[in-house]
Amino acid sequence: MSKLKSLILKTGRYSLPVIFVVVFLLNLSFGTVNVSVFKIFKLLTEDSPEKYMIWNLRFPRVLMATLTGIALSIVGNTFQAIMKNPLVDPYLVGTSAGASFGALLAVYFVVNSIAHVSIPTMSFIFAVIASLMTITLARKGSVIPVVHLVLSGVLVSTMFSAGSMLLLNIAQKTLVTGHVWLFGSFSGITFSDIPVPALSLGVFVFLSLLYSKQLDAMSLGEKEAKSLGVNVEGVKWLFYLLGSFVTAAFVSKTGIIGFVGLIVPHMARMISGPSHRKNIPSTILIGGLFMSVCDTLSRTLLNPVEIPVGIITSLIGAPFMFWLMKRKS
Repeated sequence: MSKLKSLILKTGRYSLPVIFVVVFLLNLSFGTVNVSVFKIFKLLTEDSPEKYMIWNLRFPRVLMATLTGIALSIVGNTFQAIMKNPLVDPYLVGTSAGASFGALLAVYFVVNSIAHVSIPTMSFIFAVIASLMTITLARKGSVIPVVHLVLSGVLVSTMFSAGSMLLLNIAQKTLVTGHVWLFGSFSGITFSDIPVPALSLGVFVFLSLLYSKQLDAMSLGEKEAKSLGVNVEGVKWLFYLLGSFVTAAFVSKTGIIGFVGLIVPHMARMISGPSHRKNIPSTILIGGLFMSVCDTLSRTLLNPVEIPVGIITSLIGAPFMFWLMKRKS
């Protein structure tokens, strides 16, 4: 049985890149108007409304959905390592809620001419504040108990979500725009929204692979990592700050999308094992796949009405978290 399981996992690991490409293309083809995968490439040589719809409207959306899935997943993976806690992700520790609140503050109170700078900056500042608040509240001596982390994360997330709701009620003229940051959506994404988040993600992936051995050591615990010569505090702060920045960069464009950073790292470890050098590539592929599927569901389940993608991920993630907590207990 163990040999069969090993064979299945190995097959899954090597087939991930193919599945990733297929799902990406299918996500491009599905929507309010369905277009066959073969016709998508044919449209490159044509000048038609369908070409504009696919390559100017749907392609940036699908690309952003894929990148967002990768970003939240890999940040969740590294957060779980540096905190030695399997229930950590940007959503559960309040990072996403803080980033969303910061984005809304910038939208409502900063001049439009500098919005492209102020929104990600404010998102980053409040993402860091929220993360540090959760960690400070949850810490018990040198450890962060699971129950403390979950309760602290809920408390901080609720506080920043309440602040976001207050801002939405104060500025009702932009209520529809503001709700994007509360429920998560890829609607309206353009190519101009992608470069900064994509660049921050590229840096984060590079550093995660570069520090993979240190992350492996920290997964064992801080004492063990120190005995192996790891600069524990330096690595922690590097990934806290950079992870918060990556989360803020994406949340400021897409809104809060929960549980992705919780679900995907566990799936990646099941397929590729605990080594970060091996499971980071799996995290990237599964994260992109997962979000692509969720985005497709959000657009097609109640077509032509679009369900916020954050609702889809929460419906999947909440039962997964319950199962994970029961398994751990």
